[in-house]
Amino acid sequence: MHDIGNFTDNGNGTVTDSNTALVWQQAAGSAMTQPNAISYCSGLNLGGYTDWRLPSLVELLSIVDPRKGDSNTTPAIDTTYFPGTHPFPYWSTTLSASTSGDGWYIIFNNGSNTQNSTASQQYVRCVR
Repeated sequence: MHDIGNFTDNGNGTVTDSNTALVWQQAAGSAMTQPNAISYCSGLNLGGYTDWRLPSLVELLSIVDPRKGDSNTTPAIDTTYFPGTHPFPYWSTTLSASTSGDGWYIIFNNGSNTQNSTASQQYVRCVR
């Protein structure tokens, strides 16, 4: 696990993580199915970039800060850089290897991960 908190607010709705060199959508997208989340990210035009995508499970885990989350009100993420993050599940693009039709997501109230039907409604945060 890398050091947490090496973020830069780019002032254009994006945040750069200097540990991973990933650029994140600062504001969360709404809840949607995983296929719709993939489409949403691929169609996003933010900060002058159009090469957005839904993150993998490993990439999404890289912004989890387990020191910050609590049961239902405070997300396990640095809310200075990611204000308005819901403490609820966020989709990754990672599909389940064991259950057809399921995808992995991070639950941001405690930073845990689990899988559910890709047709279920979860939040989205895009990466590039």
